[in-house]
Amino acid sequence: VSAGKVGSTHSAIEQRFEWIDMYGGRNKNSKNPKLDAVVRNVQKFWGSNPREDQSSVIVFTNTKDGAELYGKAISNKLGNKNRAVRVIHGDKPQSERNRAMQDFKAGKVSVLVATDVAARGVDASHVGFVLQADAPRDVDTYTHRIGRTGRAGRSGEAMTLLDSKSGFGLASGLVDLLGDAGQSVDIPPWLQGQAHISRARSMEEDMKIQAGSSGNRNSDRSSQSVSDVTNEEFSHQDFRRTAAKDSYGIGKDTAYRSFEEEAYSSHLDLDEVEKNATMVSSSESVITDVMDDETGSGSSVDDVSSFERGKPSRELIQAVTGISGKDTIGDTPDKSVLNSLGKRSQKLRHEYLGLFPFHLVSPLLIASTSNKANDDKVKILMVAEKPSIAKSIADALSGRRGPVQRRGISRALPVYEFTTDKFLPINGENGNKNCLVRVTSVVGHVYSLGFDFDPQNKEQQKNPRDYFKIPVTKKEESTSSKLRVVDHLRALAGDSHHLVLWLDCDPEGENIAHEVMAVTRRAIQSNDMAPQNEGETRIHRAKFSAISPKAIQEAFGALEEPDSHLSRSVDARQELDLRIGVALTRLLTWRCVNIARKRFSASTRMISYGPCQTPALSFCVDRLREIEKFRPTKYWKVQVEAKLSDGMSYPLKWKVPSQDAVEDTRNRSRGNEDSATFNQQSAKHTMVQASSDIFVKSLSRSSENVSPPVGLNTVALLEAGSKAMGMSPKQVMNVAEKLYSAGLISYPRTETTRYDPNGLDARSMLREHSNHPDWGRSASYLLRTRKSHQPPQRGKDAGDHPPITPLKSATREKVGGGAAWRVYEFVVRNFLGSLHNDLLFTRTTASLALPNNEEAEFELEMVTVDSLGFADACRWVLRDIGATGRPGNKDLMQEGQHLQLTKASIEEKKTRPPTFLQEHELIRLMDSNRIGTDASMAVHVSNIVDRGYVMLCDETGLPLRPPLPPGRRKQNLPRQIGRYMIPTPLGSSLLELFDHDAMVSDVESPAMLSNPQIRRQMEEEVKQIAMGNIEKDYCLEKNLDWFESRYLELEESLTRDRVGEFGQKLRSTNDYLRYLQQLGAFEAKVATHNKQQPKKKANNMKRSNSNYTAKRKARQGQNPKRRSRVKQP
Repeated sequence: VSAGKVGSTHSAIEQRFEWIDMYGGRNKNSKNPKLDAVVRNVQKFWGSNPREDQSSVIVFTNTKDGAELYGKAISNKLGNKNRAVRVIHGDKPQSERNRAMQDFKAGKVSVLVATDVAARGVDASHVGFVLQADAPRDVDTYTHRIGRTGRAGRSGEAMTLLDSKSGFGLASGLVDLLGDAGQSVDIPPWLQGQAHISRARSMEEDMKIQAGSSGNRNSDRSSQSVSDVTNEEFSHQDFRRTAAKDSYGIGKDTAYRSFEEEAYSSHLDLDEVEKNATMVSSSESVITDVMDDETGSGSSVDDVSSFERGKPSRELIQAVTGISGKDTIGDTPDKSVLNSLGKRSQKLRHEYLGLFPFHLVSPLLIASTSNKANDDKVKILMVAEKPSIAKSIADALSGRRGPVQRRGISRALPVYEFTTDKFLPINGENGNKNCLVRVTSVVGHVYSLGFDFDPQNKEQQKNPRDYFKIPVTKKEESTSSKLRVVDHLRALAGDSHHLVLWLDCDPEGENIAHEVMAVTRRAIQSNDMAPQNEGETRIHRAKFSAISPKAIQEAFGALEEPDSHLSRSVDARQELDLRIGVALTRLLTWRCVNIARKRFSASTRMISYGPCQTPALSFCVDRLREIEKFRPTKYWKVQVEAKLSDGMSYPLKWKVPSQDAVEDTRNRSRGNEDSATFNQQSAKHTMVQASSDIFVKSLSRSSENVSPPVGLNTVALLEAGSKAMGMSPKQVMNVAEKLYSAGLISYPRTETTRYDPNGLDARSMLREHSNHPDWGRSASYLLRTRKSHQPPQRGKDAGDHPPITPLKSATREKVGGGAAWRVYEFVVRNFLGSLHNDLLFTRTTASLALPNNEEAEFELEMVTVDSLGFADACRWVLRDIGATGRPGNKDLMQEGQHLQLTKASIEEKKTRPPTFLQEHELIRLMDSNRIGTDASMAVHVSNIVDRGYVMLCDETGLPLRPPLPPGRRKQNLPRQIGRYMIPTPLGSSLLELFDHDAMVSDVESPAMLSNPQIRRQMEEEVKQIAMGNIEKDYCLEKNLDWFESRYLELEESLTRDRVGEFGQKLRSTNDYLRYLQQLGAFEAKVATHNKQQPKKKANNMKRSNSNYTAKRKARQGQNPKRRSRVKQP
């Protein structure tokens, strides 16, 4: 038994490569050169008369469309009854894929065209040829693909089609693989040249990263570059040969232990930076050092002693002869020849490079780190929070010429480059010195907070209480690590002189700004500048609230300094939530999760506690307790209707004495229920006295008004989304952020409701919307009537972003319809309504009495709108004031007039418990109790649902259905009304572990862990950090000591009996919903019977019979011109 190297290829597989010129050249007459090459190579393989037991072919491609295209081409040109072709990819049903694989293994299918779903697990010994039509994304995938041939001790062939773009990511690894397989002589020179280019790019990236991280001490270990790692420790095909120790696998260390110093220290120690600055002063010295190390090790494939020069093609020799006049290619590369070949053909350029060892071509490939064209310019690095925002900033500041997009270290984060003379810190008001600006972005937080312990030390993680004391540190976010955000920023900061932070202007954005500073500040402050600019501020903060050119240009002209206090407040909140949440979650999970899995749900992974999550859950549980304690009481409701002069019937309100009035227990905000009394005798007596008519005793009219809405903030948007749009708060915020990134609305996270009188030009925004097909009439009216450019000054100023406003006018088609349109429309209409006048209306109240009993008084209220005002844009407010769709008429009644009664009845009812909290009500309670911020409130609501503590149901108690994609909505499903937050047995039992239901006045009690007041107090202290009034360490120590004491009390109370009681109260969800239904917590389900369904079925049968008859007559040879005239029912 022998074992090969992991990731290597077998020497029995003949690996070949073909250059496909997709962009001209000799294939310029072909519409699809790659498609022709696929068919040609398969035909060539079969033409070589392979053995019958090795005649099968697998063609790999990267895309589903490509698989269909190649499969169709092979089937049309080469397929026959003996050469069947099958295509498999992710869109094919699993049964079809399984059947195709079985037929292929059985030899019934000769060609299998597949994506990487077949790259692994296909064990068919009769595969003789593997063709990779599309280059794999990495060397590992390449190895698995070609491993489908050459199995069971047999030989095989593998062909890979490469072009001028697809080969760079693989070339270096492929050269190593061929060397290990003993096929170095088969390496095409152009592939060797691509490997040189790929390696040079990697080295250039490492030099840039090293320039940006010189002296930047991110952890206890010093950073290493590729040139510092020898090739002796790992094999050539192993990715770890170019990786620093502890930078991969389980031992990877992503901690940033010096974050506090790098991000917040007022004075950085730059001595080490200056000492290391010479390390990257010139690319030539670095290249020389690297090549000295390599030639000394003797382990590289292209080492001087082992490099074997390939034979140049006749085409290359002719091209070199035409350029240099020599009929031979020398031993050293010629730069002028290389440049000329690049203009003629990329293949020839790559082939020329591959004729020389790397140490000779590297000086021509690696650009100098010093760009002489830009040496005299001040370089400014700008960082935004998202790539789309970075592009908007570059477009707004680059002028008419626009920015140039360049590639950075991270392929996901473009770099936009332009020059400007508007940078005030350098030019002042009247300067004209051009600065080179590079704009890029991050993707949210660069770092997250985590515990700084050894993953191998299990003893350190056993006691949950230890998490109150274990050190914490910043660690690189998984997404940022995957996208190489830190390396990307360091490479750009290596030669930058100024940093402008364009992160969102909220606490989270300020914290991300300081994360960017921690990565780049040391390098930026160490770079040399002109003597007259020494000592000036290098780090700047742009404050903006809209992604519009005007807002961006104004922010660029008024740069500020970063706010370290605001960022530290976020750090404090993160550490408090991390320590408290992890400690209590581990304790609860340790004691309770097993019984929860048995009694509630087998999928329960943990029993969690959150300083925001648990108080939010307490509001829902408190409402549940009210429902459970409620006891219904009988009452009687009088229903009387009268016909007015317009011929329509109107309901009358019976005036019940206050001592007999019935409170609306279902919705206490409405006060008393209309025409309801606990006095049965009084209700019956009134009905006995009711005759055929009723007369009007008196009429009163009052003029009333409703003020326009204030500016829209985050909480109001979340409430409207949940209440009126049927969307979860998290979904609303996701949609709003996309609209913000698209430049359609301003920043959606704010607490302010008062417009800035100087920062908002109301008339220009109205002019933008004046031609809109939906609300253009309302905007045009405001343009004609409003003379001031300033918006009204109502609402509160919280000192953060201005209210949410629309920035651009867009139609439903441009926005995309659906949820995005609903949110956008609400933002626009709320903005238009806030600029409008008051809604004016007249309320007419008629006092009516029965002829035989004048003491029994009734009332009839009618609302007549006098001036729509802001209701012209916000039509929903008309329902709130009681305005109906009927035409208003103040003279429908006169004093003394007798009205005919059309209905008089009495109904016995019972009071009902209050409804469960809806999402928008929970948001309002969280906001008033300061639980969460505008950035996190929606997430907390989502967490208690996702973790199984609350379920979302409609008013009838049915769980909400997930939204269906457009076009797949079932018409026979009833509409679900409301988004009610119903605590599950797990959620309500969890709070009982804290003694939440007990009346506790002592603040030193575990019951306070679920009390919203504790979180409110914590938020107030965190806010004091942001204002600079208290230190972060003081806040942490005070709050952690309090929570640790509550932890110990909770731990002591969680005895076996207590946990047993917790488990006894758990039950299945269906049983729980039936229990709540019996309590009267839900509305009655309305039975829907579709009586037209049988008729529809009959119509379908009739249509089917008619179609059959028409087709039968057509087959019998009737006039073909009359076939299309057969009427379809």
